[in-house]
Amino acid sequence: MARRELPDSTTHSTADSGLSQARLQPIRPATTADIYAIYKLNCESFSEAWSVLALGMWQERGDDLDVCYDENNNLAAYYLAQDVLDEVHIMQIAVAPAFRRTGLAKRVMQYEINRKRSKGMASMLLEVRTSNAAAQALYQSLGFAVVGRRKNYYSPTPETPLGEDAVLMSFSLKG
Repeated sequence: MARRELPDSTTHSTADSGLSQARLQPIRPATTADIYAIYKLNCESFSEAWSVLALGMWQERGDDLDVCYDENNNLAAYYLAQDVLDEVHIMQIAVAPAFRRTGLAKRVMQYEINRKRSKGMASMLLEVRTSNAAAQALYQSLGFAVVGRRKNYYSPTPETPLGEDAVLMSFSLKG
């Protein structure tokens, strides 16, 4: 199995979690053994969680499902995407609560951008909730641009009984 390295340093500060330093293992493709940990983080991170079966099928199909663990074998983050012709459609990126606001999401995204650029892909595309300002700021800091809006893309919730719009963002991997 190929090992994928985190860009830059593999240490980061985790002041929010009370830890002074944590070491991260290299990013790598998920295996069947990772699916339950991914599922747990998926449920913690998204109101519309994927099932264990769906995540397992995604991994077995060979689409991008990459993981990053800490030195204690706790899942720190995962990235899920699919290549469609020369476009990467990012489905999810999730960071465990203990690693949020540490720069890990940005480093994982930078890694994936560089990896897809080296494979000759043309662009990356994603949807993000209109209410998720932190994620939008992260993507904009990486160079993603808002290219549209998907009306009522996300399922209704008590807070959004008509559903929630998605902001459509794109990133050019060329140049």
